[in-house]
Amino acid sequence: MNVRVKVLLCCFALGCINASANAAQVPRQQTPQQQAPQQSTDEAGSSVVDKAVPSALQQQGPTAETVMAQPEQSLVYKSIEQLNELSEIGLSGLAMRMIEQQQQHYPEFTPDWYAFEFAHIQTLASLEHWQEIIDRSDQLLARAKPGQQITPKIAAWFRTQRAIAMLKLGEAEPALNEARNLLWEGKGEDRDRTALWRRLIIRAYLQLDYAEDANKGLRKYRQDYGDYKSDWRLLQAQALLRADRAGEVIELLADEKSHKAQALRLLAAVRSRPDYAAHYIKDIKNQLKNTGLSQAQQRAYFYVLYEAYLTKKDLASAAETAEQLLALSRTHAVLGDNFAIKADDLWALYEQIGERAGNQYSLLKGDDQAWYKRAGKVRKKQPVQARGLYTVVAFSTGEEARRQQAHKEIADSLSATDGGLEVINQLYMQSSKAGSPDNLPVEVRYRLVDHALSVGDISLAATMMASLPQPPEGEGYFDWQMRKARVLILEGNYEQGERELVRSLQNITELNTDMVDRYLQVVFDLQTINRHEQALVLFDLLPLVAFDDKLKREIYFWKAESNYEIGHFDRAALLYMKSAKTGDATMTDLWAQSARFKASDALVKARLYDDAEYAYSELLRITSSDSRKRLIRQKLQNIQLLRSSESGTAGAGSNEKISSKH
Repeated sequence: MNVRVKVLLCCFALGCINASANAAQVPRQQTPQQQAPQQSTDEAGSSVVDKAVPSALQQQGPTAETVMAQPEQSLVYKSIEQLNELSEIGLSGLAMRMIEQQQQHYPEFTPDWYAFEFAHIQTLASLEHWQEIIDRSDQLLARAKPGQQITPKIAAWFRTQRAIAMLKLGEAEPALNEARNLLWEGKGEDRDRTALWRRLIIRAYLQLDYAEDANKGLRKYRQDYGDYKSDWRLLQAQALLRADRAGEVIELLADEKSHKAQALRLLAAVRSRPDYAAHYIKDIKNQLKNTGLSQAQQRAYFYVLYEAYLTKKDLASAAETAEQLLALSRTHAVLGDNFAIKADDLWALYEQIGERAGNQYSLLKGDDQAWYKRAGKVRKKQPVQARGLYTVVAFSTGEEARRQQAHKEIADSLSATDGGLEVINQLYMQSSKAGSPDNLPVEVRYRLVDHALSVGDISLAATMMASLPQPPEGEGYFDWQMRKARVLILEGNYEQGERELVRSLQNITELNTDMVDRYLQVVFDLQTINRHEQALVLFDLLPLVAFDDKLKREIYFWKAESNYEIGHFDRAALLYMKSAKTGDATMTDLWAQSARFKASDALVKARLYDDAEYAYSELLRITSSDSRKRLIRQKLQNIQLLRSSESGTAGAGSNEKISSKH
């Protein structure tokens, strides 16, 4: 709720201005023959499929600016370059909306229509919607008649984008087949396109772990096309490492300065000179001290550190590093998916560490109590060893209660570490060895719900919530219901979530501020998805009379927002004013001014111009900001224009009636 309050206060300060623009239609000009866009060299190595402007558009000139904006649009379409710029500054969704609106103005399969289709695919790539690229390309290739509605070049372009998207999704086999077919059909006639398809084939080889084939392809590519750019040196380094030729990587990347290159070079050094692992560990740790590293870059160095510890046979440090890697598992794998660990790798390390400790302390398998006792003694000073001891019990005991207790101790121990909840998620939900929420204590599952919501993993949150028919012992039933309602709503089960909210208040005798705040957060979710009628019902269930003025004014405001959105402008204006007055009879603090500004706007929408004029005039009297004064004067002028316009319309209607009598 605090965030929404800040948004409200900013609203008035910024003037609550909604931009609008008008554009006139310009006659369309003749366009050139259909051509396929040139493919950038990024292909599957980047999040963007094709940064180049399609050649069909490069030649269009003014044509790309001839489409009239829709009346409801607040941003006028100008050119394909504008769409590219929107994607580059992170507004890919806005670019997509403009593409969809503008493409409708052209007949299907015409040059202009294809130009927007190219842009559509490019924007999907910037959003990393790879499956949508595959589906859209499939549909287009199935519909367009070869030779009549689509040229071979354009068809090849869409097939190429489909292959790139497949590689992004890890579907290397079909991507390899598609790239090979394109290469054979192309017969080497287009040097650039041939180079692209060969690169795709090499990337597919790497995904399929055909390291030698990838290396052969890279050597031949270099012979035919000369020296690599940096990204291709990095790709060859990955292929060489996969082919157990680490020594060649050190020289290959000698002049490369990127963090990815340094991580790969350090990895090659660890593998080719294992006796110097301790020295390289110091170098890697120095790199990790760099506070400017992204999480993805940290993950790359942690992987190298993990291998270095394994080389040095320091299992405890390797396990601790593996935990850090799993905590970062939602970040991009800079070195590639083949240089990453899985949850079962950490389980294997825990077991080895536990077995070693068991031998060290002469513990016998089956004597679970002795293993628990030893784990308890070392838990504070050697937490990784303790987790190893608990793991041995978890996977060897024949007693279900002790197995559950061992898993509880592991989860409790990890949850106290940075990123521990993500590690728990990986160990118990992404593992073939222990992959079930049933292995997790209910308290940990409960915490995983909040963790999943914080990282936007609705599937995990729903899975955990479904495994909790009742709240854990010691947890409040109301809080549990709030989590359940929120997960249901985020899943799309709106009505069920709303019923859960209603039930949450039925057996409550007293609501404290924290409880109300959690309840309102879920109602805000409903407002976000435009279920305003339902939100109003849920607002009305709250005992408003029992709340303090601060909470009352906030609830009045959010009720006003929902009324405004469903077109009940007069009701919205009343609630905005009640929000302004509650807690400040003078209605002059910043909150009150913001609410009064919104009320004034609602009054205009309700066509209550006298009331709106009075409300704006009162705001003008108390406002100190010159910019806000200018805005309010503009609003007052708009009211005069609206009033005159409606008066003129009424007069015209009256004249028509009079003339009809004669």
